Amino acid sequence: MPDYDVLIVGGGPGGISALLWCHSLNLRALLLERAPELGGQLLQIYHRVIDYPGLIAQSGRELRDCFEAHLRQLQLEWRAGCRLEEIRLRDRQLICDGESLSSRALILATGARKRRLGVPGEDEFEGRGVSFSATRDHQAFAGREVCVVGGGDTAFENSLLLARVCPRVTLIHRSSSFRARPSWISEVFNHPRIKVLTNTTVKAIEGGSEVERLIVEDAITGRRSVLPTQGVFIRIGIAPNTESFQGQLELDEAGFIKTDQRQRTSLELVYAVGDVCRPICLSVATAVGQGAVAAKDIAEMMKQEEPFE
Repeated sequence: MPDYDVLIVGGGPGGISALLWCHSLNLRALLLERAPELGGQLLQIYHRVIDYPGLIAQSGRELRDCFEAHLRQLQLEWRAGCRLEEIRLRDRQLICDGESLSSRALILATGARKRRLGVPGEDEFEGRGVSFSATRDHQAFAGREVCVVGGGDTAFENSLLLARVCPRVTLIHRSSSFRARPSWISEVFNHPRIKVLTNTTVKAIEGGSEVERLIVEDAITGRRSVLPTQGVFIRIGIAPNTESFQGQLELDEAGFIKTDQRQRTSLELVYAVGDVCRPICLSVATAVGQGAVAAKDIAEMMKQEEPFE
């Protein structure tokens, strides 16, 4: 007999929503989060959240606090600070802090992390000129000349934010096409304090006590040059937290879990929700909706398994 109807791995918006919906559907569920607290990438949102219906929060953490209060009010079961030692998806079993847990269904909500360049100096200078959030750190770079690496919405948004306080912002992108919304592209290209370098890749981050320069390479000619800078903001997207699942279920070419419209994965009664399965729209609302869909489908599947009296 399994310990739970549903085990939920990951405590971001998708996992929290799945736990709430399991409760509504009379499924006994346990949520496991490896971080010391719930929230996932909500804890990395430093600006106002104005696009989640019914709530306007001053930050992702404030929104997380609302979600957690909801769980506490309903007295739902979750554990934070978990050490997940082993996970057997096909058997829907895992070992967490030495305890073996089993379930009838699994929901994977392990989320994603900020993608890194993987170049020399990136780790060394983090917090000393390398940043992953202009929303959080832009005031610390006021008056400095900085670079932003990336070609999507966050890179363009960060460039515009930094241009308010920095005399020169250089946006570096590896190609000449961009994923950002057209209005931001137009604003960046026409901004007097923003310079855009296309077909350019960062090969190294160098300096003394803080960042002083980038080594960049022209993607067309292969020629390398030195770009002086006092800070670099890396905004090149996200990478899914799927290392524990490789070889156990179907992933796409970038490592995201493949799911259907019901959030089903390639394994029976194993679901994935939120950023770990590359939604079309990376947002809190999307993850919350997917958590609801997965829990509802699990409830329907379990009804079919119940014998007629």
